[in-house]
Amino acid sequence: MSDYETDPATGELGEAGDAGAAYGEPEIITLEGQDGATIYAVDVDHDGDAEAAGYDKDNDGQLEQIALDTDGDGTLETRMVDLDGDGSFDAVLTDTDGDGRIDVAALDANGDGLVDRVVADTDGDGVIDTDVKDENFDGVADSVSQDADGDGDSDVTVTDTDGDGTFETVRYDDPSTNPLAQA
Repeated sequence: MSDYETDPATGELGEAGDAGAAYGEPEIITLEGQDGATIYAVDVDHDGDAEAAGYDKDNDGQLEQIALDTDGDGTLETRMVDLDGDGSFDAVLTDTDGDGRIDVAALDANGDGLVDRVVADTDGDGVIDTDVKDENFDGVADSVSQDADGDGDSDVTVTDTDGDGTFETVRYDDPSTNPLAQA
């Protein structure tokens, strides 16, 4: 018995039992959720693990949420969500460190397709410590706030006051994080 088989469609050689696994269309499995919604699981590489899943809450053929395995570890760590049911995804949520908790959330508040706000837990403690805002909806960040000491309050904020994409002002909200106050 050979350790290799030939894919009949292409004639290419592959490992036994895997012939054709890397070829062809993804496998799509349709399931019914406990809430009656339709869930689509997509196995692109035919390894038995879904690389993507879609959630159609009201069974109208329009997905309200998509989950993706963006790093190939078998976990669907990134979700895109249609918050207002208009057919466009308004939020992207992701677990960047693999602990099962969302670390970064990006939001399109006005539906123009541009991210208007990003919040992140950059140190993995479960508390949002970075907040990036595009307050005039032009696609360029207007302010970035950071909680440097992990107490849940902003410690420093940089602001682009004239809208040119360069941060001109720095405000220290907590004197203990101000390097000038410590001098």
